[in-house]
Amino acid sequence: MSDFEDRLAALDPTAGQPYEHQNLESMISRVTRQSVATKSRVWRNFQLKMAGALVASALLTTGAIATFSSGPGLAVLAIAGTNHTATKDANARYTAAQVPSSAMQIYEEFNFSAGSGLGSSAPSSPSYLLQIPTNAASEAARLATIFGVSGTPVDTNGDGSDWTIIDAAGNSLNYVNTGVPEWYFGSSSSGTAASSDAASLSTLPSNSSVDAIAQSYVSKLGYDFSLSTPSFSTSTTSRLNTDGSTASAVSTTDVSYNVILDGFSTDEQLNFSVDSNGDVVGASGPAFSIGAPVNYPLQSLQDGVAALNAVQQSKFPIGANTPAAGPSTNAGGSTATTTVPSGPPIVNVTLDSYTMTLGTYQLTDGSVWLLPVYNYAGQVTNVGSTTYTSSWDEIAIDPNYVSISATSTSGPTKGVVNY
Repeated sequence: MSDFEDRLAALDPTAGQPYEHQNLESMISRVTRQSVATKSRVWRNFQLKMAGALVASALLTTGAIATFSSGPGLAVLAIAGTNHTATKDANARYTAAQVPSSAMQIYEEFNFSAGSGLGSSAPSSPSYLLQIPTNAASEAARLATIFGVSGTPVDTNGDGSDWTIIDAAGNSLNYVNTGVPEWYFGSSSSGTAASSDAASLSTLPSNSSVDAIAQSYVSKLGYDFSLSTPSFSTSTTSRLNTDGSTASAVSTTDVSYNVILDGFSTDEQLNFSVDSNGDVVGASGPAFSIGAPVNYPLQSLQDGVAALNAVQQSKFPIGANTPAAGPSTNAGGSTATTTVPSGPPIVNVTLDSYTMTLGTYQLTDGSVWLLPVYNYAGQVTNVGSTTYTSSWDEIAIDPNYVSISATSTSGPTKGVVNY
């Protein structure tokens, strides 16, 4: 069972199955080792990456190693993941007879169909092998110099992967080297506790000025990817003294950029926070360069929808929605046979539009790729005929060139497909 499904199951008070993260110690370690100065920025990025991992897990659930043959010159992409069984026990999924009338039905099985907006042809998009810095400590030191942090890299976990540099003033550079390496800069003048201060926000530099400041750092970073149009916001946080007491509020203009390759948006992002003095007080982003593009064949848009249905069928036991017979007594005292559905309600979804993006995946050999993903959108029709619009993702590469590894890992990791 996935961590997402564990959370849903724990919502049912009759389940008797309280939620606990699948790898709580690892999660706590990753969050708490970030500098206090960048806590809000790190946590926002952590949430985005966790959401991306959950979406990717929904795309590729198979529960087994799938072996395919590749075409001439194109290797099979063996994506790393964790195995789990699609069958749920009684505490995770109830039949209609088991669920109390007051309990919320927490699972739905989607029946996807391709609308007129999706054809039988396949678009095109290259895939990219990412070039990860070979020496994590050296890369951490280089990044620290760019942001004016002086000091010697310290091995955060003692395993040579993650590095931290903190100078005498309290400025810090953290380098987390798992999947796609991420760096986090925090100034000693940046805040840690969200608050509101409209007056101080009015003194911030303009969006264009913040963009220019951020772009000056982007050029120093030296990574060879392009960036999207900037997205701006403002925030005010409370600065802490070294003894933990509150000193003053710090307002910033925050700017975010998605990494863009060949015109396609990716799930990688750069973030900068600039204060009223025009100083960058917080920043984060990925550390990689781009290899040569590889043009893997893509499955058609309609085949991608069929693949989503196959994923849905793998999540529930065979015959989960077959009516189950059961005795009942009618008004005349005779026994009659009634039927109740034994599985979750089936919700019909018509997918009629899509966009193409590039998603981060780590292979079993440790390499990291940006692979094309279909982002489908369409109308959901609930039981009772209410409707709403939602979206689902599906890896776009032809299944003949992808295999999903069932090898177990320690838990959800940025850039790694976990189910």
